[in-house]
Amino acid sequence: MIRKFIYVGVMLLFVSCSEEFLEVYPTEVLSQEQVSEAAEINPNVAKGTLLGIYENLYRRGSGGTNSQEDFGITTQYIQLDIFSADLVHLGKSYNRQVAISELTATIDPASDYNYRGWRFLYRIINLSNLVIDGAGGNDVVPETETGRFTVGQAKALRGYAYYFLAHTYVNDISNLSKPVLPLYKSANDVDLPKSTLQEVFDFAIKDFLDAEILLEGFAREAKIEINQDVVRGLLARTYGALNNWPKTEEYAKKVVDAGYPIMTADEVALLPGEDGSVGGFNDINSIPGVIWGIDITPEGQGLASLFSWWGFMDPYSYSYAAVGNAKGMDATLHSKFRADDIRLNQFDASLRPRGKFYYKGAQNNGFRLFSGPQSNIDSDSHYLRVAEMYLLHAEAAAENGNSDAARTSLKAVLDLRLDDSSYIDALPDDGLAEEAALQARLELFAEGQSYFIMKRRRETRTRGANWLDFAGQSFDHNDEKLTYEIPQNEILFNSNLGGQN
Repeated sequence: MIRKFIYVGVMLLFVSCSEEFLEVYPTEVLSQEQVSEAAEINPNVAKGTLLGIYENLYRRGSGGTNSQEDFGITTQYIQLDIFSADLVHLGKSYNRQVAISELTATIDPASDYNYRGWRFLYRIINLSNLVIDGAGGNDVVPETETGRFTVGQAKALRGYAYYFLAHTYVNDISNLSKPVLPLYKSANDVDLPKSTLQEVFDFAIKDFLDAEILLEGFAREAKIEINQDVVRGLLARTYGALNNWPKTEEYAKKVVDAGYPIMTADEVALLPGEDGSVGGFNDINSIPGVIWGIDITPEGQGLASLFSWWGFMDPYSYSYAAVGNAKGMDATLHSKFRADDIRLNQFDASLRPRGKFYYKGAQNNGFRLFSGPQSNIDSDSHYLRVAEMYLLHAEAAAENGNSDAARTSLKAVLDLRLDDSSYIDALPDDGLAEEAALQARLELFAEGQSYFIMKRRRETRTRGANWLDFAGQSFDHNDEKLTYEIPQNEILFNSNLGGQN
């Protein structure tokens, strides 16, 4: 019996690390029966697998390559923010993510940029399927509390991966009848044809709704674990993508009503006279406004700064952002800040976010560029904060004609950002939704959400004057240059796919 448990543990490690995901599915080395049998011996097996899925969100190599641009979900955040036109490459030294800024990777199916996102997200789906299959399948409601919480998190992770795929590998998310992605509902499924976008979104929503019920009463031990509030936030995002504004408003309001405080002025920006010890987005446990994220420590994760979001974005870390590969805010978007907005303190003269993101201890070296000592990451990553839900609630409420509710949620955020938010009262009702979306772009800059806002609102974005590529040029939300290609290898090995989207 003990040998069986050890065997499954080894196989789970193999599944997590194998680089053959596109060609050979994990079920060839680990079956549903093996997971179920091991879980009966020790329920922590399923939970251990679950923690392995979470690990893929931040580990280097989650996309199946050795590239320094391969470090999980925050890799995608940077690249999608560039696609959205809000995050500008201010320098191209070391050639890091240049093919994203130049929009060449997305028209080449053989590019690793396309492979990494596909591999990363379908790996999460496959591992989630193993947990769900091992518990009894998609319709199971486990008898134990631990079992319900485990399956609930696995379904939420699977739903999130499909939500992500539906945006990043589909040009036009309003064309719901188009076949777009294989929909793997079990680890035993292989080489499936494309399902329609409607079917993909419906499946993701069902996963989230199931998770919402299964996670009732779940008190997580760490913010990396998805609880009921995170699921409701993901539901709000998904309903928003479908422009189902009543459901978007409903679920965003549920998160707002959960009582998480919005980040304060000195948490979001390095204000004049501050020493930097309060903000920086570098410690999720000290910021209650962060709902979902990972507490990173050198001992716990061992992430080198060269292979991390911080290395690519934070000019104080020992990495690329300080030595010629800097990124900043689009100049046109920056011009949308009001003169009394404290978020202006997030940016230096070149519009790098040096007052928004900075590692723990940057103040000890006077905020000098490339000042170290963060060669190994000690700063955290976040995936969802409550301010987003206030602004999404405002957007949805405005679309639903609930102007008073929209103004209330907008001002809840802006009262912490502006000296005077009364201009919101003077806005016409039909301008509130756009204002909420704009404020979300300003508030969540470089946090990986602008691309989803662009697609949700079916926008056309124009690159500002400080772009090195395509300055002044406009791109529609459904432009194929802003969407990944299905990897060439996947098309070769799955003859049922039927070609590119």
